[in-house]
Amino acid sequence: MLVERNKILTETIIRLMRRGSVARLAKIISKVHAADLPAVFSSLSVSNQRKLFQLIHDSEKKGFVVSELDEDISLNIIEGLSLEELAEIIENMPSDDSVAFIRMLPQDKADAVLGMMKKTESEEVEGLLQYKDDTAGSIMIPDFIALKENMTAKDVIESLQSKEYLDVEMPFYIYVVDEKERLVGVSSLRQFVVVPSSTPLHNFMMKEVISVTTDMDQEEVAKIVARYNILAVPVVDEDEKMVGIVTVDDVIDVFREEATEDILKMAGVGEEFVETKSIGRSTRIRLPWLFASFLGGIIAIFIIGYFEESLKQVSYLALFIPVIMGMGGNIGIQSSTIVVRGIATGRINIRDLWSVVSKELAIGIILGVFYGVLLGTLVQFRYSIDVAISVAIGVVSSMTVAALVGSFMPMMFARIHIDPAVATGPFVTSSIDILSVLIYFQVATILLGI
Repeated sequence: MLVERNKILTETIIRLMRRGSVARLAKIISKVHAADLPAVFSSLSVSNQRKLFQLIHDSEKKGFVVSELDEDISLNIIEGLSLEELAEIIENMPSDDSVAFIRMLPQDKADAVLGMMKKTESEEVEGLLQYKDDTAGSIMIPDFIALKENMTAKDVIESLQSKEYLDVEMPFYIYVVDEKERLVGVSSLRQFVVVPSSTPLHNFMMKEVISVTTDMDQEEVAKIVARYNILAVPVVDEDEKMVGIVTVDDVIDVFREEATEDILKMAGVGEEFVETKSIGRSTRIRLPWLFASFLGGIIAIFIIGYFEESLKQVSYLALFIPVIMGMGGNIGIQSSTIVVRGIATGRINIRDLWSVVSKELAIGIILGVFYGVLLGTLVQFRYSIDVAISVAIGVVSSMTVAALVGSFMPMMFARIHIDPAVATGPFVTSSIDILSVLIYFQVATILLGI
């Protein structure tokens, strides 16, 4: 339903842009929810992207759209905007989105835009820019509700009704701080309805607060929010003072971003979307990743060449190379995908290396025996029993080695603090191709006496 609606909206906007129906376009855009517009931009040319963006007259809507677009599209759009327009858009963005937007700009342009913003807004953004990218500090919102523990439920409700907290993005949690602004508790908004109005905050607040530090990796923050099913997690500095919150909508973005990055790495195409890149840039991104496959193929050629005499005598051995390498490659990718995903979601601990590897190895052996016997049985009807055994052993060894390599490499990469996603794709398949061909020909040479 959602996909169909986006398709209809995109086709309608493209058709109206071709006709030059500016008035109808502006009317449609004013009525369409901001969340539906980013999908349209990816289907337009750069010039039409800029034209469409100019038809969005609401600054808050503009800010939302820009924050949801891919970086390349955002950069194309903002190239045609003045510094005043950029400053107005940033001022109407949530502070965490403003930081991500500012980081996209060239340094001189970013400084100029910050200088044009209101003092309070620019100071807030500059404060968040001091934190490293992809950390809790860089994605947190500095607007939150923090009150003293000696306040009563009635005092809290009166405070919430004041203008000070009208624009707070996440009012569902009331955080409690002591005299030194250190986080000591939290209470949900619901609690204030069910307790007597004279009850002090410290009497019903939750004292065991789940919090994160400003330098914690955003992926770890996302896992904490998901594990404890909370709408927001407080962020504290090194002195335990509360400085912001990370909300669930940002956590969803983190999961989407990290999952996309892992999938692209596993496919060997870098860390960014390539469908919106130019041909030259897409080529440069994918070129080094494919070198591992190329190198593995060259080594496999030399291995096959080493057994050239064996192939001259028994040429039909080459018939079974594709199925042996293919089965190994498939189970290798399966094992590595399971392990990488398990590490990313926290379901697999790198300390359990041998238990994880031994489990995948056992699965590889069982599947290898099944398909090895199946293929060997089929082969013996056409060729000798020795050939059938050679092929069967080749399949078993290929799938066993593949399961071992596919599970072991990501775990080892994670242990030495290298992203395990890079261990999959070209690296796993290349090593499997080399080992499976080597074992197959070695076994066949021994059994057939060639």
